Amino acid sequence: MKKRRAIFFDRDGVIVTPILRNGKPTAPWRRDEFQIEVDVHQILSLIGSFGFLRILVTNQPDIAYGHLSPREWRWMQSYIEQLPFDDIFVCFHTRADDCLCKKPKPGMLLEAAKKWHIDLAHSYMIGDTDADAKAAAAAGCKSILVEAPYNKELQSDYKVNCLFDATLLIQNNVL
Repeated sequence: MKKRRAIFFDRDGVIVTPILRNGKPTAPWRRDEFQIEVDVHQILSLIGSFGFLRILVTNQPDIAYGHLSPREWRWMQSYIEQLPFDDIFVCFHTRADDCLCKKPKPGMLLEAAKKWHIDLAHSYMIGDTDADAKAAAAAGCKSILVEAPYNKELQSDYKVNCLFDATLLIQNNVL
């Protein structure tokens, strides 16, 4: 079977506007904080037209930490599920759980690669944190960091100003 290419997306800071708490980005904890970034649906559709699978890989420990109720998370997730992702992988574990799926470990990317027959060397991870870039490196794919005030010093294979710029970068590299 021919291997496929994929774009892996982090949720908060790429698909959903992050909430800064004490200078650090976090996921929204309430409905009134939840906002999907501009043009995400169209951008995901465009990436799909390039022949890439679109896979969300997201750490979501806030229920376990007590910051977010399962009901609020499910409400937010219902909006995420309306976006044109081919698959969604979620890690609900905390740092203390030391699981294999929580980024910066590559577990979610490796699981997706196995399920979808993905060629990781020809795939990308778009994120906004060091955990995203490290998960990409550990999985063997290229990292694209969406720049934000909180991540200027971080290293990745590529840096872009916004998700649309990541799309242009991918288009220029593969088409």
